[in-house]
Amino acid sequence: MENKIKHLEMIQNVIARMASNSFIIKGWSVTGIGAIYAYWISNQNHRVLFLILFATILFWFHDAYYLQLERGFRNFYDEVRTKDESEIDFEMKVSNLEDLFYIALTRPILRNTYGSITIITLILLCIFK
Repeated sequence: MENKIKHLEMIQNVIARMASNSFIIKGWSVTGIGAIYAYWISNQNHRVLFLILFATILFWFHDAYYLQLERGFRNFYDEVRTKDESEIDFEMKVSNLEDLFYIALTRPILRNTYGSITIITLILLCIFK
């Protein structure tokens, strides 16, 4: 039972690290996109809106990547949790990540946050171009 507990602790540490990275990305995105919007407001240059759009999509995909990994390791945690003690090999390989990326990309927290910034930026591009 001790090996199983150690393996689950290892996986839980990775999950915590992925959640922390996702939180940091959200903080950087709000700061970075807010700073670029402030620059755009002071200059009214529509090319800056393209930079905002690019940065938003970049942060959206980056945040979805960490959420994908976190969900993958959560699924892996459930797999290890149901294994027998004799099957524990301390493997840390996660499978089916490709299926999880689209799910992570369209999660409400990411879709509402980055999607609304994208829509607002596109509307501003249409107005100020």
